[in-house]
Amino acid sequence: MAFIDDLSLIVDLLILLCAAVFYTGVLVWFESHRKDPVRAYSHLRGGAAILGILGLAIGLFAVWGELTWPINGFPGATSYDLFFFDALFLLALLLLAFTVAIWRRLPSHFVGMFSVVVGLGVLFYGVRAYQLNLTEQPLETLLLYLAFGGMAILVYPATLYVDWFVVGPQVPGADPLPSGATPNYPWIWRALLGLFLAAVVLAGVAAVLYGINIVWGHLAAPP
Repeated sequence: MAFIDDLSLIVDLLILLCAAVFYTGVLVWFESHRKDPVRAYSHLRGGAAILGILGLAIGLFAVWGELTWPINGFPGATSYDLFFFDALFLLALLLLAFTVAIWRRLPSHFVGMFSVVVGLGVLFYGVRAYQLNLTEQPLETLLLYLAFGGMAILVYPATLYVDWFVVGPQVPGADPLPSGATPNYPWIWRALLGLFLAAVVLAGVAAVLYGINIVWGHLAAPP
């Protein structure tokens, strides 16, 4: 099978994903801070729709890659198919599950718990690939996987915030435990959400840097 060069487009989708998550997170946090849960939830639904579209696109690439091993034709890159498409498939599951949870007004912290497990797996993939010197940019690839793995782990406190203070005030039972409409310890949530948004920015920067290398090299030597 010939080498099919879709890695640059996949990295583009990851960059768009980080932009969508950051923009949605900032808007939801801002409106929630203004004590406007209706507007915060409206922004959350809009962002979740975009994430669902990206998740569907990423999922199509992931399923196709898992079934066809398209990168198998690239010399020495047999493990690329496992390395890239396993993580992409798990990412697509997360995005689609989060979209369904938000639009169906279901508790999203279940997706957050799932995201922690996925994040740990992505960290393992990244470290193992670096040990094997799997890619031509081992350091950039490691940073990409560390950034996205860390972001996935920090999704959990973000979903708890959503369930408690964005969806919870409007949907009885969506919150993990009974709570007021506003945080009792806002500084804790500011720290956690700030850390999550910082991780999103780092993941976006890592994807951009990795994408520059991919596009630069692949445009110069297409399959």
